[in-house]
Amino acid sequence: MEIKYFNSNFDKITQNKDTDQSITNVIEKLSSLNIISDKNLLEETIKISNQFKEKKEKIIVFGTGGSNLGARALNNIISNNKITLEFYDNVDPINFEKNFQNTNFELTGFLVISKSGTTPETLSQFSCLYQKAIEANKVEVFFSNTLIITEFKESPLFTIAKDNNCLLLEHHKDVGGRYSIFTNVGIVPAIISGLNIHTLFSGASEVINNINNYRPYDLGRYLTQKENIKFTNNVLMTYSDSLYFFGKWYLQLWAESIGKNNKGITAIHSVGTTDQHSQLQLYLDGPKDKYFTFITTDHSNKGIKIHNDMFKGTAVDYFKDKTMGDLMEAEQRATIETFKLNNFSFRQIYIPKIDEQNLGKLLSFSIIETIASCMYLDVDPFDQPAVEQGKKLTKTYLRQF
Repeated sequence: MEIKYFNSNFDKITQNKDTDQSITNVIEKLSSLNIISDKNLLEETIKISNQFKEKKEKIIVFGTGGSNLGARALNNIISNNKITLEFYDNVDPINFEKNFQNTNFELTGFLVISKSGTTPETLSQFSCLYQKAIEANKVEVFFSNTLIITEFKESPLFTIAKDNNCLLLEHHKDVGGRYSIFTNVGIVPAIISGLNIHTLFSGASEVINNINNYRPYDLGRYLTQKENIKFTNNVLMTYSDSLYFFGKWYLQLWAESIGKNNKGITAIHSVGTTDQHSQLQLYLDGPKDKYFTFITTDHSNKGIKIHNDMFKGTAVDYFKDKTMGDLMEAEQRATIETFKLNNFSFRQIYIPKIDEQNLGKLLSFSIIETIASCMYLDVDPFDQPAVEQGKKLTKTYLRQF
């Protein structure tokens, strides 16, 4: 993973040694990162995950927010899953009912994730599947094929798991959902998908053990300098479908961590090349209130070859002997060069190959950078107080129906 900064004047940034030391102290104690060093826990998690997936053709993951997005980001890089994984993080009633008309309870596993054990969306999903199991006369099979990840404390989900002898894994009590990607919340689905978790953790460790080489404090320093407070948006543009859910995971990580006390910088995820045709006009010719990060990889000579003969008799000559990957490569290079020529402040994070090693680096870097940015902005990276009111009102309205 290589990071290059353009027109950002990082050499002129005023460093705050006290803040840097505070960040370093937090990172060293951070359970969500230190957990990758617990080899015994990993081996036990691998054992239980492999036990859970035996004789299953499909695994359905129920969870919302951090209980879903991290696992999807990891699963997103696997193209040859032997077991189908389906993720449900929403409670759209029509779509949910349509997708569970003919569930094979014998060959399907159900992975239910909620740190608190009280998440209404997850509890409703689980209960609706219970209803379908009753209708199919498969209740015993349903619970025997269910793995629940939650804190080991009194909660509806923990009680249901114990009362029905479901397989149980403990959600780490010191790790919030958006930081849980390296815990069993993220890696159980990844193990089922076939990811090499040892290599994933190796990549993460490379960044953690060599923080200064990757400069994860720079963005927070830069965006909070007095002359740079014009930047109110943090745009992440990913040039690979394999990073689509990394982008969605990043949105939650950044937004829930930094948006507090009337402070914050709004994260936006754009997809290359798709959003070049929808958002690039605004980015290039609109207000200069955005800092850009382009995550690129090597697409050259990859994919299906574009057939030369189709364009005979036309003015199209640039596809000759090219692949679709060559087009993607040209598009990402052209966009970055355009931003250079127009003196935008941005950076490029180049990943030579989107695999476990490099994804581990990218994920750990993003976590450290987000925490550092929060601390430079003087907000708590770990709480999320503003959403509690909405949660309470949801339950109030449900009782009124």
